[in-house]
Amino acid sequence: MNFYLLYSGDKAILNKEINDLKIKLKIEDNDVIYYDIEDVDGIIQEALTISMFSLNKMIIIDGTSYFSDKKGVSNVNVIEDYFDNYNPNSYLIFISNSDSIDSRKKLVKLISSKGSVKNLEITDKYLSDYVISYLKDAGYKINFSDVKYFLNKSGTNIDNIKNELDKLMLYKIDTKMILKDDIDLLVMEQFDDSIYDLVNAILKNDNKKAIKLYNNFKNNGLDASQMLPIIASQIRLLFQVKRLYNSGKSNEDIAKILEFKNVYRVKYLLSDSYYYSEEDLIRYLSKLADLDRGIKLGTCDGDVFLELFIIKKDM
Repeated sequence: MNFYLLYSGDKAILNKEINDLKIKLKIEDNDVIYYDIEDVDGIIQEALTISMFSLNKMIIIDGTSYFSDKKGVSNVNVIEDYFDNYNPNSYLIFISNSDSIDSRKKLVKLISSKGSVKNLEITDKYLSDYVISYLKDAGYKINFSDVKYFLNKSGTNIDNIKNELDKLMLYKIDTKMILKDDIDLLVMEQFDDSIYDLVNAILKNDNKKAIKLYNNFKNNGLDASQMLPIIASQIRLLFQVKRLYNSGKSNEDIAKILEFKNVYRVKYLLSDSYYYSEEDLIRYLSKLADLDRGIKLGTCDGDVFLELFIIKKDM
């Protein structure tokens, strides 16, 4: 197969799947090229060009806005025509950082018929299997109950999970058995990714997931007064990126203004921003500011009202 479409609301699992494909297809790092789907001419020219370093190349095409039916691509038919006469040494990996895609699109149907369309979901089972498999491949063991304990501390970000497992394996290199005490000693609680997931769930009206994450924070000892400013800062960041983009700033300009180390962070935030307007974000920030004021004045129960905000943002 030369065509893949991978989509998921979780960026880390997308990156993991791409890396797994790179290994499976025996693609060297120098032969992995990134494009946005709007650069149709660049994609086709790259796909038809012979690699300078090895036989095969991987072209990763970010089509988040297109596949989620939020934005069209005027000359996408050029990519569609490529399927009739493609270079067998070029692998096109289309990605969408979204939980769903528009399966009615001709390009999606072409990829499905001549390649593979895969929805990547991070479930508890997926993460548990990943931890067990990662350790087993390296010759290590862990009890299943400790796997769950580890994941509760490490969070759901695949990159962070891998880093924490590498640290544990180095520490237990003699016995090759990971225990709960080792996890307590070395693994730090991860809140950033969960907060990011919580904000996404809130803004996408995924109340079930949002309440679950919210309760996880409460169980870890965080109250509304601690969570509220973190949630607000994430929403404020999304607003800043969306406002700058709508004002005509390029991804590179936005990264520089907001002092991001990587321009891809802008692309990821922009892909999330399609779900809501600037007005929505401003309104939510105003609600959170009112709630914060009420908590500080003692006129409202923070935990109750924050949960109400999560369920019904326009309360």
